[in-house]
Amino acid sequence: MLKSLARFSLPLLALLAMNGARAEDCADTSFSGVAASACVGARPNNINGATAETDFLATTFGGSWTFVGSTDSTGFGPFSSNPSGATSGTLNFDSAVSGRIVIGLKAANQHSFYYFDLTAPVTSLSFDTTAGIATNVRGNPQNLSHAILYAGSPLPVPEPASWALLAAGLGVIGAIARRRV
Repeated sequence: MLKSLARFSLPLLALLAMNGARAEDCADTSFSGVAASACVGARPNNINGATAETDFLATTFGGSWTFVGSTDSTGFGPFSSNPSGATSGTLNFDSAVSGRIVIGLKAANQHSFYYFDLTAPVTSLSFDTTAGIATNVRGNPQNLSHAILYAGSPLPVPEPASWALLAAGLGVIGAIARRRV
């Protein structure tokens, strides 16, 4: 019985290896019109605007972050519709957004974050595929569950005194290095 099981399991394992899911790379999803400056993912589990998510964004992209809303909220949050159930689509905003934002996209049981530093207001962002978030065992993109919008605070600009202190420190390090040569 054990030999019989082994004989059938080996071809099955080979078939699964050929069609197996791969680790997703958030860069497999791109946006038209405005490109994301950076992305992180795919990461496991749901996204819902929890404090752990905004803390993660602060660590990853700097500054502080605020959960604005989700497409699966009542009234679609800051979005005018929910493109869920598709592997590509357009996120339309109720009003134009600008500045530092992150779009979180969730498909299957994974999510990815996309960072934008928008110098001009935009009213929509279109994504080409959910392949950068979740794929099935055959490598096919999974349908979008929902999208989340996070707004970031502006990053602080160093004061002239900070630049002077940095220059002085580099000068001291250079002088020490020169004496050792």
